Amino acid sequence: MKKIYLAALLLLLFSCSFMIDDFKQLDLNEFKITVPKSWEYIKQRGVDSFIGLISIKSSKSTLQFDLSNSGYANSLILTEQEYLEQEEWKQGSYFYKDGVTYTADFNVKNERTTQMKKLGTTDSTLVHVEADPSYQTKTLVHLPSPSQKVKYATADYIADLTYNDSTIFVPIEIPTVIKMHNIKIDTIEKYVIKTIWPKIPGKGMTGVYFKSRNSRFNFQMSAADLSKSDQDLALQAFKSIVIK
Repeated sequence: MKKIYLAALLLLLFSCSFMIDDFKQLDLNEFKITVPKSWEYIKQRGVDSFIGLISIKSSKSTLQFDLSNSGYANSLILTEQEYLEQEEWKQGSYFYKDGVTYTADFNVKNERTTQMKKLGTTDSTLVHVEADPSYQTKTLVHLPSPSQKVKYATADYIADLTYNDSTIFVPIEIPTVIKMHNIKIDTIEKYVIKTIWPKIPGKGMTGVYFKSRNSRFNFQMSAADLSKSDQDLALQAFKSIVIK
């Protein structure tokens, strides 16, 4: 029994040693990352950021990275929550009326006066200026009800938009590119970390994004359409990243 245990232990130690020998640490001054020995760092010239490439020679794929102290690094694919909060699904104001000029609520009086001067009139009823409803519209996003799911068959969410006493319902479809990916968010002491990989290997982005919780610093590393093996190695490498 002891011989079997010893043999298993030796095999495990040999396997771990072999695995360690297959990897190397790249120290790129701003950060460190452990990658397979065959992967090579390729220096690039950046203006406002530290940028570069990591070549995956076996498959001719490339990881590109961007590290910025001014928040210039791309945040990669939005999560569903980010997409909803950024309101990219809105097509404009849904409460505009024809023939009305809209401006900020504090500027209505000035805009009305300006238009009256252009018309050469003192009659305020001849111009139509109102506060832009988009600033005062209340938004509630929720999953569609059974009846809404029938009416809006492709909707992933419904937005209730309310202005004064009027409410309209806007169907929201999450973009296909978001649905194609697994997106994981982790929060640690210094950073919020987003990790992305395609649900179908070889069809999408594999990447990681770091955003500082205390400054404008951010960092991203990503590649497109990696094979399953390269994707797994990249995800493993992402976990080894140490920001200096």
